[in-house]
Amino acid sequence: MKRKDRIVLQRETLYKEVWRMPILQLAKKYGISDVALAKTCRNMEIPLPPRGYWAKHAYGHAVRRAPLRALSEKGRAEIAIDKTAEELFDIARKRKATRHRKHNERQRIFRLQNELKEWEMSGRIRAYLTAMRTAGADSDRSEFLAWAETYADHLDPTIDFRIEVLDTP
Repeated sequence: MKRKDRIVLQRETLYKEVWRMPILQLAKKYGISDVALAKTCRNMEIPLPPRGYWAKHAYGHAVRRAPLRALSEKGRAEIAIDKTAEELFDIARKRKATRHRKHNERQRIFRLQNELKEWEMSGRIRAYLTAMRTAGADSDRSEFLAWAETYADHLDPTIDFRIEVLDTP
């Protein structure tokens, strides 16, 4: 890999980025772990936001930003990451695709669980209706039983029927 293909982190730039977004998100940007980025910041003598900083920041609390002090003899002004911009972009693209797949899978599971619950409930309602009609339910209940049958149809995902009033939020 050529030196010009490497990502070079400058101390001042990284300092600004570390205080602009959480370490975990910034690490994803560079395709490294948050631990590796924190270690890089220590090597560059960059102060990191303390625990709870981002929560306070999100709620609009006044938060103090630690100043960037002068570099000691041990500190480093720049560090190169052995990943090209293209590799970093590819890593970010793959992570985004994985997140999207996981999100879609969770949505499908949630939908299946809800449809199963509704289908089971519609079956229970129909069994109840059958039992009530077999027992010879009085005419006072006939309106309620008709409504219950309509509601069972509304819940049943195998029937293309919805009660409009129940579908509105």
